[in-house]
Amino acid sequence: MTVPAGRRDSRAGTGNAFPSAVVRELLFVATLTSASPAAAQVGSSVSIFSDDRFRGYSLSEGRPVAILDLSYDAPNGLYGAISGSVVATRHDGLQPLGFQLNGGYAKRLSSGFTLDGGLVHSNYSAYSSRRTGRSYTEAYFGVAGKLLSSRIYVSPDYLKPGTWTIYGELDASLPVAKKLHLTGHIGMLAPLDRRGGGEIYRRELDWRLAVARDFGPVTVNVAWTGLRHGHDLYQYRSYGRRTLIFGITYVL
Repeated sequence: MTVPAGRRDSRAGTGNAFPSAVVRELLFVATLTSASPAAAQVGSSVSIFSDDRFRGYSLSEGRPVAILDLSYDAPNGLYGAISGSVVATRHDGLQPLGFQLNGGYAKRLSSGFTLDGGLVHSNYSAYSSRRTGRSYTEAYFGVAGKLLSSRIYVSPDYLKPGTWTIYGELDASLPVAKKLHLTGHIGMLAPLDRRGGGEIYRRELDWRLAVARDFGPVTVNVAWTGLRHGHDLYQYRSYGRRTLIFGITYVL
């Protein structure tokens, strides 16, 4: 059962095989609640989004991105995913943006809920809004039901080396028609060490509302995403606190 690593939150979803913040959420809930653990599954998709938002912030400086996602789910509950993205830069054409590796284990309970936990490692190039081209790793634990799912992430170096952070999120997916889905997300990032460089970091709240429509192997989606700033928690520009993200995903 493919379990998303929760990387994006505004490429409209969550399938982390990393298709996008609506597609991701749809894949996350759908696979956790309906996938059979009896057979191995391989998944792949290609997505294009008008912006690449992660927890409310643009990683692509508000520029369009293309993403390739690959995932594998073993019969014993182990899963893994790889995601790579490129960005349409202003002056240098298409350039590498980010690369993610995700691995974990999921267990279906007799109650119908699914528990999962794992690690996700993210690396971003100098063409991202994190201009230093940095990387970080998060450990996560989550639980998913039919309509709701939740995860908690902990990182020892999310903001900078030696600065621990915790991120909690709640996601919802509602099928309003056979091929139409509504999704919602709310998350909060907080530093475990609230002081850095003489300043006090504050919590940051992000949210997203999205709708997705399936056309066979193609999913078209749009998301409205927002962010309530703390105090320079990320130390890079948000490129708008609220914005619409348009995207299309093709399942290979």
